Amino acid sequence: MIEVQNLRKCYGPVWAVDGVSFSIEKGEIAGFLGPNGAGKTTTFRMMAGFLPANSGSIKLMGCDSVKNPMDIRRLIGYLPENNPLYEQLEVSEYFSFLWQARGLGSTADCRRRLKEVLPACGLGGVIGQEIGELSKGYRQRVGLGAAILHDPAILLLDEPTSGLDPIQAKEVRQLITSLKKEKTILLSTHILTEVQAICDRVLIIHHGRLVADKPLAELSASEEYVISVSFERALANGESALAKLDGVVSLEGPGGGGPYPESETLYRVRATKDIRRQIFEFAAAKKLPLVELKAEKKSLEEIFHELAQ
Repeated sequence: MIEVQNLRKCYGPVWAVDGVSFSIEKGEIAGFLGPNGAGKTTTFRMMAGFLPANSGSIKLMGCDSVKNPMDIRRLIGYLPENNPLYEQLEVSEYFSFLWQARGLGSTADCRRRLKEVLPACGLGGVIGQEIGELSKGYRQRVGLGAAILHDPAILLLDEPTSGLDPIQAKEVRQLITSLKKEKTILLSTHILTEVQAICDRVLIIHHGRLVADKPLAELSASEEYVISVSFERALANGESALAKLDGVVSLEGPGGGGPYPESETLYRVRATKDIRRQIFEFAAAKKLPLVELKAEKKSLEEIFHELAQ
């Protein structure tokens, strides 16, 4: 559905997007992550046809953005980060205006389409209100409604829950998830829990370059285990033996302070697999009582920080 190859865009001497390539399949929700200034919004604007690329190609459903720019615009629904709305218009007036401006058909066609869009976006209760009177959550819903009004196959959503309170953000996420049945969605966000909640795939961009592109499950599964192990007394000369256990990548410690008495030692073992059993057997052989032994996978936040440094 989406095929981006070696996309590049510069502003003067700065390459905002530098050789980005990725593809997204039909029915996927892909999270597009990166720190501020990484190139997310610039990539979206090029995909939406608002910015020309210096080089590279964008194909949506096989349609080339350079050769067929108007066809590309018909294929996508785009919600920019700063949701542009005519706040003096009532909700129904705004959608009618968009319908006519885009040349989508008759007034009767518009009414039929709004019978689907308004309930889908939860806008049935605010039809007669001016957009400027709505809460930010409802304005985001209006923006999403505008993005899907022409029933596009692909949605580009740039920070769709930015500035919303937790309840509003949850409602918008539920709406986006419901659209997955019919749309392919590329979603830019800074909220990592949001990615975990609704995305199938994760793309991470940093300094204009793509540093990760994997299914969410694969990104998590491919990372190391972090195992915390605390002994009742110092390891003395046993650290090297602990570091040589099968699967150990690195050993950090001993830790100090925290909730532990000074006589205890705390280590963080990074490993390619869960080696708690081996650590337990190591402690038993050394006759070292264990205070703590737990393993956890790296969080998406940890992975993001490591890739975006």
